[in-house]
Amino acid sequence: ECTFIVLDVERWSGQACEDTACMVGDVNLFLTNPEDPTLGEIEIMIAADSRKSFSLVSFAAVRKLGITTFEAKIGQENQASICMFKKLHFKEVSVNSIFQEVTLRLDVSDQERRWLLEQTNHVQEKSYVDLTLPAGVLET
Repeated sequence: ECTFIVLDVERWSGQACEDTACMVGDVNLFLTNPEDPTLGEIEIMIAADSRKSFSLVSFAAVRKLGITTFEAKIGQENQASICMFKKLHFKEVSVNSIFQEVTLRLDVSDQERRWLLEQTNHVQEKSYVDLTLPAGVLET
């Protein structure tokens, strides 16, 4: 499991704000198939713009982890999440009526990879350890 904590950068860098107070959500990437390390199940729990969060996670997943397929399992009643993933180019691949769940998949073709990388061409990879904390925030 890879967890990406999403912070509101304006709140985090603009004032003495602990990470937890600036958190707007998280994105989890589960490597669920030991036989296929290029498959990642994604879970987005963000109060802010989910497209931006997905783009940032895809930057790491595609570029660093070699993920070529994303899967999302969503409750059938959660139409807002289903629509969001479809806007991100995910396609419905199965419905589990027992668990009331829809599985959506994004196969990262060359075209999808280019699209994902275009969405993140502004991203700069930085180590969390190397970032300077805002004034007044103590490292714990």
